[in-house]
Amino acid sequence: MKKILLTMCVAVCALTSCSDAVWYQVYDVKSSDVKKENNVFKFENEDCRITYNLWSDGGNVSYLVYNKTDRNLFLVMPKSFFIVNGVANDYYSETTYLNTVTSSMASSSQVSIGGFINNRLWYPTAVSRGYSVSGGVASSRGVETKEPRLICVPPASSKFIRGFNICDKVYKDCEEVQFNYPKKTSPEVHYTEATTPLSFRNLIAYTFDDDEKDIHYLDHSFWMSSLQNYSYKSAVSKEKVEECETNQTTKQRMFTMAAPDKFYNRYYVNPAANFKKKK
Repeated sequence: MKKILLTMCVAVCALTSCSDAVWYQVYDVKSSDVKKENNVFKFENEDCRITYNLWSDGGNVSYLVYNKTDRNLFLVMPKSFFIVNGVANDYYSETTYLNTVTSSMASSSQVSIGGFINNRLWYPTAVSRGYSVSGGVASSRGVETKEPRLICVPPASSKFIRGFNICDKVYKDCEEVQFNYPKKTSPEVHYTEATTPLSFRNLIAYTFDDDEKDIHYLDHSFWMSSLQNYSYKSAVSKEKVEECETNQTTKQRMFTMAAPDKFYNRYYVNPAANFKKKK
């Protein structure tokens, strides 16, 4: 089976360039609670500011929480959920992680922080510590870390909460195959909140008491308001980027339609697709 799939991929790339065999389905997202302002998709009340950036392959509802108060704000994870088309997913699962640390008599340590940059906003996703041993006797020990019920956000500071992927399904028009594989862009398909095939909610519970009393809820609702298909050439452009320290200019590929209230799914041409319009 793997050989057959590989042969199909090679055949597609032989008939057309590999970039021409890639399409992107882009989804606009609307919300009655979260607003887009100055290219930032956010919700704000007197206690906190929640910032989303959905733009990714398959979409993601990870969010940044900023505590506006002078008290510790606690996110109550067992009472927080991601709900897609009415099906709830738990943010809290009582998972225990085992972190292994290796040390020696002669070693050097290095801290690396993973994340992604979008629209000049940096979102950390992971922190890891690595140790390189240069000599001596090495030993290792395991440290169990239990997933916290409460996540504390100190006053006047932020924390990044990793969320769920939204949807990896590509919607196709079986009556008009060329809609699925346009040379540039397809006509845009619009939905209302009542007719959309995809709706999702982010239910966030928080409190200012670590005994989980007086819980407040934020229920952010979203729905897909439109979709449109892009060819690779329409979706991606090369833009000049200047490196600030060396003043050297390089060209980088960037999406032409990226926005924090959108997400996309990448897909490829179906070798069996019939590009003739059905009667």
